Amino acid sequence: MELTDLQARNQQILALLRETGRPMPSPGPVALELMRAVERRDVSVFEVCNIARTAPMLVARTVQMANSALYSGLRPTAAMEDAVMRIGVAALARLAVGLSLVHAAGGWDADFDLNQHWRCALARGLVLQHLARRLRNLPSSEAFTLGLLGNVGQLAMVAAYGAQAATANEGTEDGLLRHQRRLWAFDQNQASAALLDGWGFPISLWLAALPIGQDTAHAAGRGGELSLTVDVARCMAAALCGPVDPAELPRLYMGAARLGLDAQAMIAMLDQLRADFPSMARILDISTPDAQAEAEFQRLRAALSTTPPIDRPGPGAALVIAADKARASEIDDALQADADLRVIVAPDLWHGLEWLRDLQPDVLVLSAELAGVDVVALCRELRAARGPRLYILLVTDDPAAEMVLQAMDAGANDVLAMPADARLLLAKVRLGGRTVRLIDALEQERHNAFDMQRELARLNANLRAAAYSDDLTGLPNRRALDDFLQRVWAESARVRQALSVVIVDLDAFKLVNDNHGHEVGDRVLVAVAQVLRAQTRASDMLARWGGEEIVLVCPGTDAAAAALLAERMRGAVERLRGDFPQITLSAGVAQAGPEDEDFADVMRAADAALLQAKRDGRNRVVVARAPRVPAGG
Repeated sequence: MELTDLQARNQQILALLRETGRPMPSPGPVALELMRAVERRDVSVFEVCNIARTAPMLVARTVQMANSALYSGLRPTAAMEDAVMRIGVAALARLAVGLSLVHAAGGWDADFDLNQHWRCALARGLVLQHLARRLRNLPSSEAFTLGLLGNVGQLAMVAAYGAQAATANEGTEDGLLRHQRRLWAFDQNQASAALLDGWGFPISLWLAALPIGQDTAHAAGRGGELSLTVDVARCMAAALCGPVDPAELPRLYMGAARLGLDAQAMIAMLDQLRADFPSMARILDISTPDAQAEAEFQRLRAALSTTPPIDRPGPGAALVIAADKARASEIDDALQADADLRVIVAPDLWHGLEWLRDLQPDVLVLSAELAGVDVVALCRELRAARGPRLYILLVTDDPAAEMVLQAMDAGANDVLAMPADARLLLAKVRLGGRTVRLIDALEQERHNAFDMQRELARLNANLRAAAYSDDLTGLPNRRALDDFLQRVWAESARVRQALSVVIVDLDAFKLVNDNHGHEVGDRVLVAVAQVLRAQTRASDMLARWGGEEIVLVCPGTDAAAAALLAERMRGAVERLRGDFPQITLSAGVAQAGPEDEDFADVMRAADAALLQAKRDGRNRVVVARAPRVPAGG
C-alpha cells in the first residue's frame, strides 16, 4: 500500500469514527497550537513557552519532566525556557498532547479500564524511548510520544463503539485486531495512525503506529530496525502490564536479539524503566499503586532472568474425557493397542481438567456430548491455555452438528464420528501425539538457538559500541556522527524542521599537552566530555569529531536556541575545576538553510564561525548566519 493510499484510508477511518456521533479523544487547543507552532522552521523557544504559559498545568509538568529521572545528571531547573531547552520544543508539544488526552473527560464505557490503558501506554513510551536512545534510530522525544499515543486508536474505538471494541474472545492482541477488522473493517492500530495523522504528527511517527506485517512497514522510508524496535517495545510493555505469557517470551527474546540486546541488557533496561516509571506516572497523573507496580516489575524481571521452559521429556500420553463409562471404555480399549502410549481415563470432567493441568498429556480425546458442558467454550479455553502443545480430538455421535463445527473453530484439532474403527481412532491419536512432539522438537531447537543468538547479540553489541564510540571520552565517534547526520538531514528536510550544529574546540589545548603532558590532556578531554554531555538534550547528538573538537547536532532547533545551548556549555566548561589547568572553549553555531545542498555546507559554516570566535579572543560563541529564506518563501 502506497503512502497516498494510507493517507486516504486515514481520512476514511476518521469519517467512520465521526459518523457514530460520539465525542472522540482529541488534544486540547493549547496542545494543537503548540503542534502547529513547532511545524514552523523559525519557531523559537520563547514563542512556544509563551503559548505553553496559557496552560499553567502544562508549565508545571514540563518543569517536572525536565527535572525527572529521564534527564538525570543535569542540574535542576525552575525556568520554563531552560526546561524546554532540555526536553526540546517538539517534546513539549507532544507532552501537551499526551496531558490533554490523559485528562480528557468522556463518557467511557464502565467496562473499559481507562487508567490501565494509560499505564500500559506509559510503559510502552518509556521502553521505546530507552530502545531509541540505545539504537539511535528515532529521536527519544518522538519515541516516547509514539509509545504513549501509539494505541490512542483503541480509545477512539471504545468511545465510538463501547467496550466491545477492546475485548475479544480469543484473548490475544492479534485476536482483538481480527475482531475489530471483522466488525468495523479497521483496527485500533489503523485508527491510531489516522488520529495522529489528523492531529498533524510527522508521517514517520503515525506510520510507525502500524506494526510489522500490517499494510506496509516500509512506506515513506520507514526502516526495518525501527519496525522491530516498536514491536519489541509493544511486547515488553504488554508483558509488564499483564500476566507474562510464556508463549510470547520467545518473540520478545528473538526481537531483542536482532536489535543486539541480550538478556542482561533487557534486564538493565527494565531496571531503568522501573526507576523512571513513578515520576512519569506522577507527571501524567496516571494512578499506579506502588505495591502493584513493584510486583509487575519483579514478575517480568523474574521471567526475563529465566530461560524459557522446555516441555517435559518422556513418552506420549493421551487423556480421555468421555460422556459416559461405555464410551470411555470403548476409547480406552482402542488406545491400549499401542503399548508405548500412556492412556489416562478421567472419571469426570473435574478430574480430567485437574489431570490435564498436572500431567500435561499430548492428546486430549474429548466427547462432544458431555452433559451440562459448553464444549465450544471449553475448547476455546484449552487452546488459549495450552496453545499448540495440546492436540484436541473431538469424538461425537453427530459430526455434522453445528456445535461440533463451532468447537473446531474454537480450538479442536480434529473430529471423529463414533462408534469408529479402533485402528482409525488409534491412528488419529498417534498423529496428534507426533504433531505435538514435532512442535516440542522445533521449540527445543529454537531454544537451543537462543543461547547462540544471545552470544552473537552480545558480541555484535560490543562490536557496534567499539565501532561507533570514541575510546577515550566514550562519546559517539565520527562514524556514528556521520550516520546520525544522514538520518536527521533527510528527516529535517522532509518535515521542514529546523536543524542546527555547534562545533566546539578547546582553547589553547596544544599548550596543555605541551606543558603538562598528554596524560593530563586526556583527563581534560574526558572531563570536558562529561560536562558537555550533562548540558545536552536527549534528542541531540554530542560526538567527538577529532582531536579537541566536539560536535553537537541539534534536530528541531534553530540557531538562536542552539547558541543558547552552546553558551551554557561554554560557561559550564569555564567553571570546570580538576587536577588539570583551567580550560575554556570556543564554539561556532550554524543552522541549515534552504541554500545548503547537504550537511557539509552547514558544517563549513559552523567551522567558519568557530574560527571567527578564535580570532575574536576565544572563550566565546559565534553564530555563523541565519538561514536565508528564498524570495516568496
